[in-house]
Amino acid sequence: MENVLIKCKWIEDDFYLKTDKMIQISIVAYEHSLGIPARFCIGMVPAIDLSKQLKSMGMKSVIRLIDPTSIANYCNGWTMKESKIKNVISDFLNFSDVDFFFDEAEQVTNDSLKILSELGNELISATDAMIIDMVERIRESGKRHGGELGANNAMLYMAAHPFSWLDMHHPLIWKKQYSYEEYQFINLMSKPESRFTLVRKFLQTKRPDLSTLINSLNLYTTVCNTPCYIPLEDEPTFFDLTNNGYNWCHDQYQELKKRGGNYRRAFKDFELLMEFNRLSLF
Repeated sequence: MENVLIKCKWIEDDFYLKTDKMIQISIVAYEHSLGIPARFCIGMVPAIDLSKQLKSMGMKSVIRLIDPTSIANYCNGWTMKESKIKNVISDFLNFSDVDFFFDEAEQVTNDSLKILSELGNELISATDAMIIDMVERIRESGKRHGGELGANNAMLYMAAHPFSWLDMHHPLIWKKQYSYEEYQFINLMSKPESRFTLVRKFLQTKRPDLSTLINSLNLYTTVCNTPCYIPLEDEPTFFDLTNNGYNWCHDQYQELKKRGGNYRRAFKDFELLMEFNRLSLF
């Protein structure tokens, strides 16, 4: 069994992988209620690049697209029309010639809510200072958007994360299971997800009965530090991209960049997406 060092410009740190197992690369991809940002597909580029690099080294990989739509809709109070996000993702990944599949959360039921509520209570009763601070900030964020109900639903959303990233398993929340003997697991996340990584580890310790034996590598990407699936105010959408093209959207992002902060990061991500697409044509 050989370990090989992997370097990828789209991933912050170098890491080692064993050469004798299939690599499963997990990323989040779902449609926000406000639509699909024009830069959305940049979020899949690190997984694509890694998959191609592994293939060139004679290693096998598959991209697992985490779809938490049912849980996200419930926790955010969204009533979504039929989503087109799977078509967008499939077209982009098929063009890139990589293997992938979608892995969806189960529909929310009273029984699954009971499990998530129990985990939410574990977070609320935590005594660890870092967890307390994290919970308070996420609850406050939920409260600003939906009052006390929003705060409670933010806890449910936090509690669902260990299931989507395979730290924990229950068939009422996420049906599929995976063999730690067959795969090596890589989780690719934007840097803001680091707060949920802390939550996942805490809950895994608190509820060993739900924990899996999967030991994933949690890696952070160099893109999407403003999450690519959440549209900013006035940001061009995928509809704009389809109808007006990359250059038109680029001009809009360039103008929005003047607002600074998240807009500057979104502009950079869109430029990287344009560059990736240009290189993919040759």
